[in-house]
Amino acid sequence: MGVKHIVILVACVAGLGLLYVLNPVEHALMPKCVFKLLTGLSCPGCGFQRALHALLHGRIAEAAAYNYWLLFALPYLLALIAQRLMPKGRMSEKARRLLEHRYVVAFYIVSFFAWFVIRNIYHI
Repeated sequence: MGVKHIVILVACVAGLGLLYVLNPVEHALMPKCVFKLLTGLSCPGCGFQRALHALLHGRIAEAAAYNYWLLFALPYLLALIAQRLMPKGRMSEKARRLLEHRYVVAFYIVSFFAWFVIRNIYHI
C-alpha cells in the first residue's frame, strides 16, 4: 500500500469518525446541499450525510429512509474502492472490467437521474 492509499484511508477514517460523532441534523458545522439551497429540489445525493451517520450507528432502516438510491449506489462505490485497493493482477483487471463495463456505468447514470426525478415528484 502506497503513501497515497494511506493518506486516503486516514482521510476516510477521520471523515467517518467526524460523521459518527456529529449528527448532520443537529450541527450547523456539517455542510448543506448547495443544489437544494439554490433550487429547493432534492438532488440524488441529498440525505447522504444523514444516511451515513445512521449507518455508522447501525440504524439501517433509518439510513435507507434518508436516501433510497444509496441502497445500490453505496455497494457499487465500495466495490470500486475495493477494486482500486486490490493488488494489480488478473483478479483486479477482471473486477475493473466488470465494474467499469458500459452497461453497469449506464445503469448507474440512468438510475441516478431517475432517482432525481422520482424523489422530487413524490417528495421522497
